[in-house]
Amino acid sequence: MIDRSAGRVLGELLAGFRLVIIEGARQAGKTTLVERQAPLPRAARRTFDDPATLASALEDPVGFLDALPRPAGVDEYQRAGVDFLLAVKRRADGDRTRGQLILTGSSSYSAAKGPVETLAGRAGRLELRTLSLGERWGVQECFVDALFDPGAWPGPPPFELSRPDAVELMVTGGYPEVVTEALAPRIRDRWFDNYVADVVTREALRPLAEVRDEASLRRILRLLAARSAGELVIADVARDADVSRETASRHVSLLEALHLVTVIPAWATSATTRAKRHAKVVVSDVGLAAALTGAAPAAFSQPGEGLGRLFETFVIGELHKQVAWADRSVAVLHFRDRNGVEVDAVLEDRRSGEVAGVEAKSTSSPRPNDARHLATLRDRLGDRFRVGVVVHLGDQVLPLGDRLWAVPLSAMARPA
Repeated sequence: MIDRSAGRVLGELLAGFRLVIIEGARQAGKTTLVERQAPLPRAARRTFDDPATLASALEDPVGFLDALPRPAGVDEYQRAGVDFLLAVKRRADGDRTRGQLILTGSSSYSAAKGPVETLAGRAGRLELRTLSLGERWGVQECFVDALFDPGAWPGPPPFELSRPDAVELMVTGGYPEVVTEALAPRIRDRWFDNYVADVVTREALRPLAEVRDEASLRRILRLLAARSAGELVIADVARDADVSRETASRHVSLLEALHLVTVIPAWATSATTRAKRHAKVVVSDVGLAAALTGAAPAAFSQPGEGLGRLFETFVIGELHKQVAWADRSVAVLHFRDRNGVEVDAVLEDRRSGEVAGVEAKSTSSPRPNDARHLATLRDRLGDRFRVGVVVHLGDQVLPLGDRLWAVPLSAMARPA
């Protein structure tokens, strides 16, 4: 069984909060994580995938919670809606015991319709994504933290990883079942097809989601996969999916709530400027992104736009995964200005305001020119800029200038 790096964070949250909310895509490993880090007896576990259990919670959410032992766990909690969350708040306000309730869900509660009562101050939240590169290799990574320490570079020697093996990692993705079962390509494709059908049918079409057209939702998901790591322009999505802008916007928000895609805000020096710029969108799991394109794995073995988008999707996904257990509180953003300066990922320390930059280049031979936009960002920010890294598909660690480095993909799994 694979050790999850987020396990330490879960333990800290249980010790510090009355409630813990773990959200992530279906099959990302939420239930397994809880079973390993905070095992509960069967009598203390409930799932709203069970119709009778869900009906009980919908009819009397307060009574349902009062009947649970302490501690307890409720899976797919988002299915019970706003009234259940209000009852959870009531329970937490009446009992300040830490770690008393673990809620796991495959859809973000903040996406629910209606006046959702805040659980701020009562709940610690953890987003569990699919397996990271380091988790697959049995390594606790610290790449994100190292980005804010210029003295940490060039760092330890990276793991050996050939270009074909890197492509195989991308098309496999990080869903635990796909990784651990080492599925053959045809079976893997069927797994992803069935996965999308299951998520769309069981989650997206329930009344809370307000989606009535399964076909348009799938179509938009495939469109976003084809444009993964590109700017999110709702008007373009609506046009190409042949739906209204309102429908396109609602579907993208739902796919984000289901943790199938990640919308990345634009970075700038002021919040006002950020709000005026387009966000970027990536499919949250790189294997799912590859499967949704419909291309054969061999198509990603050659240089081109397909490989470039997939590689950037992979790198950005790894950053998001590591943010969950990084020592720093970090936001993952992107940067693009009117002069064409573009940085794939800008990481900003929420407390200090320090910034690091990451570029994904699907080349085996990085050059100083690949870091030119990172250099521009460095020069604009001065000491506020910590480190800029070009992640590539080669095998060398190379200096590219002041606080700028080129590192192979495997360096993202640098051990703590």
